[in-house]
Amino acid sequence: MMERIYEDVFQDRLEIKEDFKIVVSPRSKGESMVDVIEGGTLRFELDVMESSTLKLFIRNLAKAPLHIDMRGLIHANAHVEFSFLDLEEQEVTFDEHVRLFQEGASIDNTTSQLVRDGMKKGNIEIRHEAAYTSGHMHNFAVLFDHAKYEMVANGNIEKKAKESASHQETRVLTLGKDHAAKVIPLLLIDENEVKASHALTIGEPDEAQLYYLQSRGLSKEMALGLLSVGYFMPTIRKIEDETLREQVREDMERKVGVYGHQG
Repeated sequence: MMERIYEDVFQDRLEIKEDFKIVVSPRSKGESMVDVIEGGTLRFELDVMESSTLKLFIRNLAKAPLHIDMRGLIHANAHVEFSFLDLEEQEVTFDEHVRLFQEGASIDNTTSQLVRDGMKKGNIEIRHEAAYTSGHMHNFAVLFDHAKYEMVANGNIEKKAKESASHQETRVLTLGKDHAAKVIPLLLIDENEVKASHALTIGEPDEAQLYYLQSRGLSKEMALGLLSVGYFMPTIRKIEDETLREQVREDMERKVGVYGHQG
């Protein structure tokens, strides 16, 4: 297993094709950009020590089916801003289980996926094991013809995790035909003094917006692509490097058809 240990102030970018582990030392702060470049099953472990801050961005670039099994442990007063971007055509299964292990631990979790003529499945759990923990989950997906998308979004607040907050949203845009989307939002709460919420939307593009864009000279494909951009930008904006952020944005726009063709 490949391992990275981060200390003090750090900035890192790496390509991954094997199991890997990230450890953030106490009172450290920084960011890591991870590109997954090969398919198969990939196990990822994350251990963020007390009073640390990590911005972690994982991008799928694999040209074969991929299964990511991610396990995270966040210690006292540590914060993780995690993003997962998947624009590839191959099938993807993404399992993520994060434990907010000690008081003050928090995570802001964002995923965006493009789904074409295949299946993409997610199972995300944020488990609150201590008081004053915070977990926010944002999942976005755009489906084209024959695409299938499944997401289980689970905020789990255990007994004694008082004054914790678990909030989640999942937004799915369906384009084309013969697609299927299944989203299961879960809030498992075993404590009274908490804050929790979930929001879910699954639907087609707004016809009025679509008509307006076509009336301005855009083809239907370009208009649909433009309407889908907003489902990826919350994740792409998390990329710190401006040049890379623009490259990823252009790649996304090309793949959703903003320029008049997809791919």
